[in-house]
Amino acid sequence: MKVTIDGSRAQRAQNKLWRGAGMVSANNSSRLLMDYKQLHPEVYAQLLEYIFGESGVGVNHLKIEMGADINSSSGTEPNPMRRESDVPDVTRGAGFMLAADAKKVNPALTLDMLYWSEPLWVTRSDDVFSSRYKWYKSLLDAAFDEYGLMFDYVSAVRNERECDPEWVKYLSRRLKSEQDGRYDFSKIRIVGGEEVCTWNMASEMLRDPELMAAVDVVGSHYTSWASDDAKRLADEYGKELWFSEASSPMEYSGAFRLDKSGTGIADINGLLDIANRFITMYPGGYMTLCEFQPVVSAYYDGVTYCHKQLITANEPWSGCFGLENGFYMALHFSQFIKKGWAMIDGACFGDGKPGGDGHAIVDATCCYITAADEATEDYSFVATNTTPEPITCEFTVRAIAGAGKPVNVWETRGTDGSAADENCFRHICRLIPRENCGEY
Repeated sequence: MKVTIDGSRAQRAQNKLWRGAGMVSANNSSRLLMDYKQLHPEVYAQLLEYIFGESGVGVNHLKIEMGADINSSSGTEPNPMRRESDVPDVTRGAGFMLAADAKKVNPALTLDMLYWSEPLWVTRSDDVFSSRYKWYKSLLDAAFDEYGLMFDYVSAVRNERECDPEWVKYLSRRLKSEQDGRYDFSKIRIVGGEEVCTWNMASEMLRDPELMAAVDVVGSHYTSWASDDAKRLADEYGKELWFSEASSPMEYSGAFRLDKSGTGIADINGLLDIANRFITMYPGGYMTLCEFQPVVSAYYDGVTYCHKQLITANEPWSGCFGLENGFYMALHFSQFIKKGWAMIDGACFGDGKPGGDGHAIVDATCCYITAADEATEDYSFVATNTTPEPITCEFTVRAIAGAGKPVNVWETRGTDGSAADENCFRHICRLIPRENCGEY
């Protein structure tokens, strides 16, 4: 396999710069973190560093569920505002508290919130849009009053429902004209979409200039490919595209480390599948942020999707937690490609196709992405090999100031019956590029 990494093809458009990993905290998935905080504060601090810190996954965007007292898949987020007359209590549940603590680890963390369902006083209102906006605004104000949180984004559309253009436009108008917020709500950016594998919001925006002006980001769930209309939004209108809900590997790699391939990393929803989805989102859909749902499973075994995580934290009484193989997979991205790096067009590629459970990538052989940082003159290449045989790569690097620097190679491979993390995120060699006519 031959790959040309050409710095002159770095994609420097602001809406296409790398954002990396995000986290969805919803469905009660972060609940037990608060028990770790109470019982083992030093372990809680370590978990936050693994999730949000420079040495870990480096999550730089957190989306929390607003909470409506309903089981939204794996559990229930409490409603902070059960009656219209209530003063919202954002200390219920884990989301807002987690956001406050995460901001201490990563002050640059951006915040977002989304509703899976809404209070009956909103749904049964004579003016649903007005009541729903009151709910949004009240939570934004309460989060600021309790924790000093200022939200950078709000996801406008109910999770995994239709794109609802009229509500999105209404919300945008109200936020931009708000005179009574705790901070300048006009600066809050609108995320549209939240559909499953579809991009109807993008098509609606191309038909509706007001909607186009209202929406800053368009997201979709569980697909690494964007529609032509969505790509047009990115190319012609400067809109950001996000993989706004994505799976983590669905396995306990320590206890059940061998899948039918015998490696512990293959098969649908395994480490390689998830890595291929993460990689393919840029060449397949111009998406630059992948929001794992969840990063940490801080709920008990037995709930729906309880085995979907990068980190398992469900024993607060002991202070124990587990770093799953998905965590080490995420390090291959977070440690070598930072937020704001430019993707290198022509050196990003995914050869898989949708299949399996509808979200998976199948029939992939080698998927890869490349990014560069102008400030440090560094570049990184991350690849998967989804075959049982080695793949030989030959690289040509040009128009990058750091092209002649030594290249450090890190690898994660299957267990081959060894301990779960023995072959994870290992530094295996250091390569010296060879100059050839000004290229390397």
